[in-house]
Amino acid sequence: MAEHLQGIVGEDRVISDRVSLLCYSSDMSPFTYTPDVVVFPKSTDDVVEIVKYANENKIPIVPRGAGTSVIGAILPRRGGIIIDFTRMNKVKEVRPNDLVAIVEPGIVLDRLNAELAKYGFFFPPDPASSPACTIGGMVNTNASGVRAAKYGTTRNWVLGLEVVLANGEVLRTGWPVIKQSTGYDLTQLFIGSEGTLGVVTEVLLKLAPIPRYRMTITMSFDQLSQAGKAVTEILLSGVRPAAMELLDKLCLDVVNDVFKLGLPSREGFIVMELDGTEGSVKDELRRVEEVAKKMGAKDFNWTDDPKESLKLWTARKALVPSLAKIKEGYVLIPLAEDPCVPISEIEGAIKDFQSIAAKYGIISPTFGHAADGNLHPTMIIDPTNPEEWNKMLKMEREIFDVVLKRRGALSAEHGIGISKIPFAREALGRGLDLMRSLKKALDPNGILNPGKMGLDVETRDDPDNFFYAYLSRLKGEFQALKRAYESIRCFRCGFCRAVCPTFSYFTVESRGARGRVILSYYFLTNKVEASESLRQAYDLCTVCGHCMQVCPPGIKIVDIIEHMRRDLAEKGYINPVHKALGENILKYGNIYGLENAPRGELAKELGGA
Repeated sequence: MAEHLQGIVGEDRVISDRVSLLCYSSDMSPFTYTPDVVVFPKSTDDVVEIVKYANENKIPIVPRGAGTSVIGAILPRRGGIIIDFTRMNKVKEVRPNDLVAIVEPGIVLDRLNAELAKYGFFFPPDPASSPACTIGGMVNTNASGVRAAKYGTTRNWVLGLEVVLANGEVLRTGWPVIKQSTGYDLTQLFIGSEGTLGVVTEVLLKLAPIPRYRMTITMSFDQLSQAGKAVTEILLSGVRPAAMELLDKLCLDVVNDVFKLGLPSREGFIVMELDGTEGSVKDELRRVEEVAKKMGAKDFNWTDDPKESLKLWTARKALVPSLAKIKEGYVLIPLAEDPCVPISEIEGAIKDFQSIAAKYGIISPTFGHAADGNLHPTMIIDPTNPEEWNKMLKMEREIFDVVLKRRGALSAEHGIGISKIPFAREALGRGLDLMRSLKKALDPNGILNPGKMGLDVETRDDPDNFFYAYLSRLKGEFQALKRAYESIRCFRCGFCRAVCPTFSYFTVESRGARGRVILSYYFLTNKVEASESLRQAYDLCTVCGHCMQVCPPGIKIVDIIEHMRRDLAEKGYINPVHKALGENILKYGNIYGLENAPRGELAKELGGA
């Protein structure tokens, strides 16, 4: 398989060694599946040939952006080929007069908006993973983020697509126009399909002018449900916030600790953004303040200083990976973590979520994009404790019961993937059968991202396949367990990809900080053995520490690198250059291998021989 793919894209664009493949076996979900090969296309023509080959041989293919899915959407559940779009990352064209841009799927959102800012525009959907996530991934999951209440989701900003179908045919959908009523809207069919209907290779985006004026408002409440009620009342007052986020005390304390914000620690906290003209924003500010006072808000503040606002929103974006700091040895498991309820149900849903968490005694921070009813009742557990796993799974069931009872949706912005498969039938009913018919028509051999969305199976794998299953074997080995805990604090958010010099050069996961942390965990849990390939992954690290500067939970990545280098050296895997230099010093007293008896004797006296 690898040899054939090398013939399509070149030898340097295909990886098939076990060490490299393990870095593609996980995303931000608790599931793990390892591909047989990873291929990096450079054009639509490459993708066409890859898909044709896979279809002819009935080999599963999975499109992948930055690996920031929290539902297992980009994991190869049936093995096969991962198509990594990291190297198809160009902004192909910006047409300011038409308010559109054409981009490749591998472009990172923050990088795209930096480019669009030169023209005075931006792409409004704004998920917390924007430093890492790609447009292709956003299209496949219909991602949104903090601005959805005013600006909508990805599907509201995509005018057309280029898609490679399962048989290798290229389909172009849509036009660079604001509206059209020309047959079925095929563009929308592919958005949110998680790569199960076709492989997106180009995206036609609608753009928005950057607002003239922005303001950030914060307020806190003595009760979280009180904050939830305030959200509803603010929206009913006619205010349309560009962003509106709700955080409970657990979340607030974490971001205060990580980012030194000094915000008042209360049970409920709202941070929101208004945008438009200065006059319109200040008019909305007056209405927000009136409602806030009526609802008993404390510590009401606002700022139009871009630096102060950026600090607050950067902290909010880093919240999820930062939650790894709540309790040592505990990890965030994103299973029931992305439901959406009607605005009128926000207060009641929050109360229900809190009651469920109290019933099972599980740490469960609640936060979310409150203005559109998108809540994140996250669960944080000891992953080595089977009792907590079982409680968490019961919580998941009850949380979704609450959501469906309150006429809500299983997912607001992440998708179904693997995580939510057990609940797909209940949520979609006969709609799931229609989805399966569409899937069969477009992908008769079932090669496109199989095992997702309930399209072919309605079950999820048991905990033995979870990323943390191996931890229980280390219970009696304190030092190994402590190192493993440092590794699992990594939520695999991918923020480090943007600053890692070796990843920027190689664009392969095993050459980046996230991949090295993943490999260290697998090494400690005996899923990968010491090898020359593993040594290379760690030797290439420059130990610059840039990854640690952007890592929300503050993982000591440099320490992990040093531990791994030491372990590998003890097993005989040493950089050949370093080994030669060491041997020269021991033998000759200098690194050059030049005869120098006095220094050589000194080295021996110092214990070097």
